[in-house]
Amino acid sequence: MEKQEAYNILADLIFKGFLTSELIISEKSLILKTINEKEFDFIKIYAGNSKNEGYQTRFNIYLLIFSLFLIDNKIVFSNREENLTELYNFFSSIPEILFRHVMMKLNEIRAVSYDVLKYLEGFTYTNFSRSAWRSLRGNLPSCTEFTGIPGTADLGMNVHQESWILINRSLDFEEEYDKDFSLAILISSASNPKGSRHIRSQHDSVVKGAEDRRQKLAREGFIDVKKWSPEGWAAPVDTVEELVAELDRQMTGQKDKHDIFMENYLKRIREEAERKTREAEERIKRTQDGQEIVLVEGSQRALTLAETQELMNRKRPTITMVPEEIVSPEDKDKFYRKIGSKILTGK
Repeated sequence: MEKQEAYNILADLIFKGFLTSELIISEKSLILKTINEKEFDFIKIYAGNSKNEGYQTRFNIYLLIFSLFLIDNKIVFSNREENLTELYNFFSSIPEILFRHVMMKLNEIRAVSYDVLKYLEGFTYTNFSRSAWRSLRGNLPSCTEFTGIPGTADLGMNVHQESWILINRSLDFEEEYDKDFSLAILISSASNPKGSRHIRSQHDSVVKGAEDRRQKLAREGFIDVKKWSPEGWAAPVDTVEELVAELDRQMTGQKDKHDIFMENYLKRIREEAERKTREAEERIKRTQDGQEIVLVEGSQRALTLAETQELMNRKRPTITMVPEEIVSPEDKDKFYRKIGSKILTGK
């Protein structure tokens, strides 16, 4: 499933409260919807004792009743209790093959609603989601004013809406905390600017790490810690989840293409070094046994008389030392001033 498709489905589950699927039964147009956890509890109550005979049939019929959204373009769930007996008789009378077809449709949209749960956190961090949250102004997403569908407030909330609310409230708390923290740092900087800057820097580092992770989630939909293949060069380690997954793979000895490449490369270097060592040892052994003569290239000869005389006459640098006792005080002061100037100026 693509990220944008998952985000569109989540928008329906959060801002409307359910997904829908259309089908035709006995020339009637039916639009089915997903049920939330509160409705599921009611279905078990209506179906009665699970040990009684016919429990599964009753459960399935009530499941269909609670999954009805529209019948011939008329909303059903807003006055479900008034038509409960009529709806029960209607679904009890349809052929079994048709009944199974309806159940299959319900299972399909329910499976889709569970599949997009992994995209929920990433969707919550998008600008679209945050703007919708602020527009609620403390109301629940199931309220009729928000969904635009009569009766949604009586359905209760699904797990997607509850999780969306929890994440958004956590983000609101973080924003308030950051404002209070900035104010506290501003006040403390008057008496301890260096310490305040250090604390501010640490806080900003943590905030940036969290923000980078959220932007990645919003951009990619979810962090796939299983996005790894032995044919790949390396798995991303931009987030804590990805880093932990990579460390776990390394601890368990799982190798990707990069690990195998480095192993083969180091193996070739080691084999080449061992080969050269063996060759050197064999050459030394052959020399010791007299099987091989090691020759030193180049030649040596004695210097001629002229070359020896030229070498001896070559001028060498000398230093003439004058005893300190015979040096005049003026020359001595002049010498010290000159040497002192060199040392002080570094010239």
